[in-house]
Amino acid sequence: MKQYLYILGFAFLLSGIYSSCKPDTLTALHDDEVIAQDKYVKDHNLTDFKDVSGIYFKDSIKGTGDTIKSGYKAMLYFKITLLDGTVCFTTEDEAGRNYEEFAFYVDVSNTTVNLQYVQQIAGIHYGLKNMQVGGTAFMVIPSELAFKAVDTNIGYAIIPRFSTLLATVYIKKAYSPAQQLEQQQQ
Repeated sequence: MKQYLYILGFAFLLSGIYSSCKPDTLTALHDDEVIAQDKYVKDHNLTDFKDVSGIYFKDSIKGTGDTIKSGYKAMLYFKITLLDGTVCFTTEDEAGRNYEEFAFYVDVSNTTVNLQYVQQIAGIHYGLKNMQVGGTAFMVIPSELAFKAVDTNIGYAIIPRFSTLLATVYIKKAYSPAQQLEQQQQ
């Protein structure tokens, strides 16, 4: 009986040592994201476009209107995908046409606004503040500035934890806080 307990104890000890040497699953997932993101950035020559916020931001078309600031309501067309091209959010129809703008409130947080998943992507807020009305930009948004370590089910797609997002955004028009107040009073 003692031999059996010694063998069982030894096996338990070895399994504890083995499992403690394995990387944490979340850490491994995050490491995989960083490797895939770095490869994407390097393969698409975006290395020089890293913003201080942590996103990679590249103007495709420089806007000529107002510069977007905190509190602005930006009317957008966008397409947000995973690195593999899976579409997460878009204003496009099946043919790739945009008809209706999406109202995005920059750095505004309230119950109604926060219900929209796109509004919750911090990287979009950072990127928009680098843009002007009429501009189009491409952004690579790491999971730390998107949905982090949370699996996000948006109904028609699932965004896995630690997913880097790719966003192409066009600002059709924007309203400053003062202009928004005027609209409300009319």
